[in-house]
Amino acid sequence: MKGLLLSCAIAFLSLGVVSATEDAYPPGQPVPLLRGYSALYHDHFYTASAQEMENAITLYKYNSEGDACLVFDFQAPGTVPFYRLMQPSVVDNFYTTDENERNNSVQNLGYVYVGITAYIYPSSVSGSIPFYRLYNPTVHDHFYTVDANERSTAARTGGYVDEGIAGYVFPV
Repeated sequence: MKGLLLSCAIAFLSLGVVSATEDAYPPGQPVPLLRGYSALYHDHFYTASAQEMENAITLYKYNSEGDACLVFDFQAPGTVPFYRLMQPSVVDNFYTTDENERNNSVQNLGYVYVGITAYIYPSSVSGSIPFYRLYNPTVHDHFYTVDANERSTAARTGGYVDEGIAGYVFPV
């Protein structure tokens, strides 16, 4: 099973990070951050690229869970990179704005750095909302949501540990 997971993870990484500007959103405006989930891998996946999400759905059987929030596909003033990493042995897509956390995850935790998924705010700005980060250590899944009720339910009954706020984004 681990061999299959590793093969699928390597293939999944080959999807690449595709810029959301290829999806014809107005330049300079926030774009949807798409959310997908694979029951097979117990993995949440986020991207600003409709094409990348379509590949995840078609090739790797992720299900679309719609738009998570609005983010930038370029570094707008005050935003920071939202880095994407992948742990191939357990198929966990992990996102962080912290460069030190990114580097530690690669050097010590077996993650592979995939690229920048989007740009988000490190602190609250007018009109923004928190983007909560949770982790389920049993199934090795990082989960992000703007919905406080969804966050609470995942932590209370879904086996997730609340890891705080990943950054600030705009509501859909």
